[in-house]
Amino acid sequence: MVAMFAKLGKVISSAGSERFASDMHALLVESIPLAITRMTEWTLDEPAGEVVRVQSLGAFGVPAAHGEREPAAHPLSNRIVAACDRQLIHINPLMRRGNGGNGGNGGNGGEVAPPRAPGGGFQCHLVSGKANRRYVISLHRTASHRDFSLQEMSFLKSFADTLLPLVEWHASTRRHGELECAAAPGATPAMPGVEALRHEFESRLARAAVVLSARESEVCLGLLAGKMLREMAAELGVKESTVETYIKRAAVKLGISGRHGLTKWMIDDYVPCASAA
Repeated sequence: MVAMFAKLGKVISSAGSERFASDMHALLVESIPLAITRMTEWTLDEPAGEVVRVQSLGAFGVPAAHGEREPAAHPLSNRIVAACDRQLIHINPLMRRGNGGNGGNGGNGGEVAPPRAPGGGFQCHLVSGKANRRYVISLHRTASHRDFSLQEMSFLKSFADTLLPLVEWHASTRRHGELECAAAPGATPAMPGVEALRHEFESRLARAAVVLSARESEVCLGLLAGKMLREMAAELGVKESTVETYIKRAAVKLGISGRHGLTKWMIDDYVPCASAA
């Protein structure tokens, strides 16, 4: 569990950077075996019920020459358009067409297996929707590997509540970075990683109208970056018990509980916050 929190911290701190996909893959393979992790943002024309654009948000394990499909030809396009809440779509390409088997699973009945492609094999797709956009985490195993088990899919459905908002945040951070570069072509791009995390954390505090002390902010940033108590205590020159006190004070002000609660608060503007004391 400690290792997973550390990897989750790396994913959060790499949002908006090229490292995000590899960090996301490393987080997931801590719990389930995967060959490919791919993230995409789908833009819809909702009145027409069509996908107008599929943009890659990063991938790990995909051959360099493999690009995105045309939206209309994508085997998941109908399911993506119909998605109105977070869901998991499971695809087993070994099921024969027309044999009555369930090649897809996600609460909408059977799914005809899509054509084989690089990164084919057994697939699970985690989907969330926000306005006219859909965010998808596509997880692939090779056909030589076993299919995703019910236990693994249950884990993914549960973890999706944390992972999909991270992908939305990653996409938003990338868009803001592109807009800043377009507005100031000669400017140096913002540094991804810890400084980007600090900027997002301070912006989130401002939106929530919460005021933390300098030490409370530092320990929150440390938790989000996956640091352990001992590491933060050494950096601040205090005892571990003192770090715990800072964490408890910050938690009261933010209206959260624990590292997972802090992560949820950071990536979801709709998590309620207590007003600062």
